[in-house]
Amino acid sequence: MPAEYIMQQILLALTLSIPIGYIAYKRHGLSLSGAITAIIIAIAVFLTGWQTFLIFLVFFLSSTLLTKWRYMIKEKKQAAEVGRGRGWKQVIGAGGIASFFALVLAVNLVNKCYNPEPPYLLKGFFTAMLAAIATSNADTWAVEIGAAFNKEPRLITKPWIRVPAGTSGGVTLIGELASIAGSLLISIVALILYWISHMYELFPWNIFIVNSSRLVLVVFIFGWLGEILDSIVGATLQVKYFCPNCRKLTDKSIHKCGTKTEYYGGFKLVTNEVTNLIATSISSTLAFICSLYML
Repeated sequence: MPAEYIMQQILLALTLSIPIGYIAYKRHGLSLSGAITAIIIAIAVFLTGWQTFLIFLVFFLSSTLLTKWRYMIKEKKQAAEVGRGRGWKQVIGAGGIASFFALVLAVNLVNKCYNPEPPYLLKGFFTAMLAAIATSNADTWAVEIGAAFNKEPRLITKPWIRVPAGTSGGVTLIGELASIAGSLLISIVALILYWISHMYELFPWNIFIVNSSRLVLVVFIFGWLGEILDSIVGATLQVKYFCPNCRKLTDKSIHKCGTKTEYYGGFKLVTNEVTNLIATSISSTLAFICSLYML
């Protein structure tokens, strides 16, 4: 039964994710390396059910559409994604933590497939996985929607300092509202799929036993918190450069004005993708701990 389940889920993941990855690659939503990495992540999440894959698909499609939305405005600000699409590092930054919890959850599912009482930690891994997806969606929505408007962000740790759109640690009111909406979307989709799975006994989500109303609250709160943590880590730990011509902080070694920037602060190893991983790890771990006591 476990071996059959694993093979079935892998085949389903490949059948669905390869065409989606190919379309995303051809439309420059993902680079080739990004598409291959996304397919690998799809296999990991599909082991925890088609429900998880569907949530990831909501995240991927909404983020891709928002990336293309008002693209010219964001490109002028040097806040747009590169034309060839997101690469493997960005895909891992966005989906790496969620896929990690998905793999841990899948191992528990295989080991406990005949156990009528799911293990105590199962709900923790389940909640952490959903919170990680909500964090990634909230962060992407905040960046893509916030950068699409002519409002210069302020550094979250030093609100009196303005930074170029797309700079890690920069926040706007519109971006934060978008972050709330992004996290809320994932939590609501998860709640609906949880209800459907229990109503029709759809494996494997039907074996996750949690308080559904608290689940949506925990996923939403920690998804949004993850985006805030991303901004804080981006402002404090992520590498920053200073443009002597425009006198602006930026994440880029070459500013949009064409001037070579100077190292300003932060750790050079902490790039935007590393910042994503740090923030998502913290928020999903907190959601895991919270679920053990609340759900």
